[in-house]
Amino acid sequence: MLILSIDQSTETGSAAILDDQRLVAARHWAETHVLRQQLLPSLKAMLMETGLEPGAIQLYVVGVGPGSYSGLRVALTAARAMALPGKTPVYGITSAEVLAWQTAEAAHVARVRIVGDARRDQWWTRCFRRRDAYMSSVGDWALVHPRAFQVGEAEAVATPDWARIGALLQAAVPPVVTLIARAFLPDAATLGRLAMARMAQGVASEPLMPIYLHPAVQAKPDPRVSAQIVNG
Repeated sequence: MLILSIDQSTETGSAAILDDQRLVAARHWAETHVLRQQLLPSLKAMLMETGLEPGAIQLYVVGVGPGSYSGLRVALTAARAMALPGKTPVYGITSAEVLAWQTAEAAHVARVRIVGDARRDQWWTRCFRRRDAYMSSVGDWALVHPRAFQVGEAEAVATPDWARIGALLQAAVPPVVTLIARAFLPDAATLGRLAMARMAQGVASEPLMPIYLHPAVQAKPDPRVSAQIVNG
């Protein structure tokens, strides 16, 4: 099966083409204020490199976060647009599960906690447990204040936001738990392989929408607009 997988949950985007488990092509790029929207040129370059047309892809896999809300929306939109002509299936996985798998592999553990900067003086976090070929979540997503963060039963902790929260994590994670002391970023090739493992076990796709854990901010009504409506 030819798979094209995309993750753009962090400032470092990643895309890969897999032929079953075999990596065919890959790209990584940085989304900065100077270089934005590198996803589509990267996808075009991979297809040209491999000589493939979008219609040859049999499955699109997308990381749905948590992470950069705009980056996730662009990735999901791109995958859906490329999949639409041939009605190719699109499969979603949380980017945190990809990080959990990579952490479990690096630390040689089974239980992993992933944590990220949710802004507004909060962290998002979730624990994962390793199955045979993928990770399953343990509990729900949580938003916590950094001082209330707890590792729980995890044997290792990792974050994609080390530059922002690494110092606080070092103080919060006990020495008996392995802490990946650098930014750990989801890799699109791992994303595609996890999708195949999940599908083989009958695990459904995550909803194809960015994970956004904060409640929506309700805009305050503009009294000038209200006055115009009342006064006609």
